Amino acid sequence: MPVHSQIMIHHQYESLPSPAAALQKMGKKILKKENVPTGRTVSVVLCSDYMIKKLNTTYRKKEKATDVLSFCFDDDDFLGEIYISLQRAKVQARRFGLTYDDEVLRLFVHGMIHLLGYDHIKEKDRIIMEAKEKQYFDVED
Repeated sequence: MPVHSQIMIHHQYESLPSPAAALQKMGKKILKKENVPTGRTVSVVLCSDYMIKKLNTTYRKKEKATDVLSFCFDDDDFLGEIYISLQRAKVQARRFGLTYDDEVLRLFVHGMIHLLGYDHIKEKDRIIMEAKEKQYFDVED
């Protein structure tokens, strides 16, 4: 019996809600469409600005909060971790005219695309990455 991939949600900032079901659904959709081998796990930590600022400072040497961080793992079973600041998502949702859940989902997709090896350091890579992200919001399943 094949081992299915998992999207593990860790809700560590209880002051704001978690759209866990939507994250699970989107995560499985991305893994399938990107032909990620079954049995891979992605850990998603829904956290505060404080927690993500500590991670951003430690791992990126940027002493400020950010909206999403992704950490890839070179492991057959564990694809990586995604940290999403729910506080930042709430602020950005208002700024972008999105619902809170849609903004959390947008950040999650961004993190997943990073785990698949895409980045946006160079302008040409940013364009490719944004197109990849957009395809997951333009197609209904």
